[in-house]
Amino acid sequence: MTTIERYHHACADIILRGALGIGEGQVLWIRTEPCHREFAGLLAEKAYDLGAMYVQLSMDDPRLERTRVDRTTRPGYLDHMPGYTRNMLDTIVKDNWRSLALRGPENPDVMEGVDPGRLGRMQKARSEAYQGFMKAVASNRMPWNVFLMPTPGWAAKVLGSADNWEEAIWEVLAPILRLDRPDPVQAWKEHDKDLKRRAGFMNAKCFDGIRFRGPGTDLFVGMSSNRLFLGGSGVSSDGTRFFPNIPTEEIFSTPHMQRTEGRVTCTRPVTVLGAQVEDAWFNFEDGAVTGFGAGRNGEILGKYLETDAGATRLGEVALVGVDSPLFTSGRVFHNILFDENASCHIALGNGYTDTIKGGTGMTDEELRETGCNASLVHTDFMIGSPEVDVFGVTTDGVEVPVIKNGLFVI
Repeated sequence: MTTIERYHHACADIILRGALGIGEGQVLWIRTEPCHREFAGLLAEKAYDLGAMYVQLSMDDPRLERTRVDRTTRPGYLDHMPGYTRNMLDTIVKDNWRSLALRGPENPDVMEGVDPGRLGRMQKARSEAYQGFMKAVASNRMPWNVFLMPTPGWAAKVLGSADNWEEAIWEVLAPILRLDRPDPVQAWKEHDKDLKRRAGFMNAKCFDGIRFRGPGTDLFVGMSSNRLFLGGSGVSSDGTRFFPNIPTEEIFSTPHMQRTEGRVTCTRPVTVLGAQVEDAWFNFEDGAVTGFGAGRNGEILGKYLETDAGATRLGEVALVGVDSPLFTSGRVFHNILFDENASCHIALGNGYTDTIKGGTGMTDEELRETGCNASLVHTDFMIGSPEVDVFGVTTDGVEVPVIKNGLFVI
């Protein structure tokens, strides 16, 4: 077995045993692009060896989605989603399947130059169809995980060259995924303890808000007294401990949707509606975006903000130190799963109900009353760097250092 093959097997173990806890009689749903067919096959083999009852593989091809956006003769056709989509998603939630979103784009730039209005219309229809499933994910109804496997196209963007891409990208990924440890699954469990410790500090303080200060940034993110910071593993409704994301370096919570004020400048690119947005900035008043801009693909960003009213308000605030192995790699990964774990970030869109005390049992109206944002979308925007300081703000306005020069001090 080659070194790369060993990495593939180790990743499969991290996903199945560490992240999703696959065991006897369980059903696993894998959704991915066609380029990951071989790794999906390895996951199926190992899942069945662990006792899985059934593995369902769903493949979406972004090239066909681009073709649909470009060539559909009537824009209204982009509103269509097959009726079976909701039925399948309802089954996955009701029957407590394990859900794996296997990422890693074959062509990271497939949506560059697309008509933003048509793309936004198609994406909104998809988000509406997935709304019930995403609510179940946000409340941890069943174990779920998002994991990225490298592709030549993605590796070339990260590395700057496609030369010897496979060996080069795994050299970058090995420490990030803790594949360089004797037991990677156990290494993630140990890392989980540190994330829980930091989250515990924030929960004990119960700050009224979080303030970010740095170049082009002076942002106050208001919280509520019933908010919790979480990090690392979570617990599903059936009591299964699982990791939603691998890698994960963040502690996060859900802000009050009406209490964000100030200006923030993004420190890393982010993919929005399939296109890369760079040098974005936002102004907030009373929790909502009142001004924005971007050095690249600002029109796409604007279409995102038009998705619904919730797309202009925060659903997440997350803290990450610059000693994260993703940041110290010196790379921009052009993928939200990795880049969000290199930097503090905020998310415009839907909030997480599991970060609200009793939130997973609340109705939509009760969640609105407690200030939890609701939206069809959720996209992270990175705002941290070695030049950004983060403070917890008490109810009487005292600022307690949490991150200085990009590094945790708690």
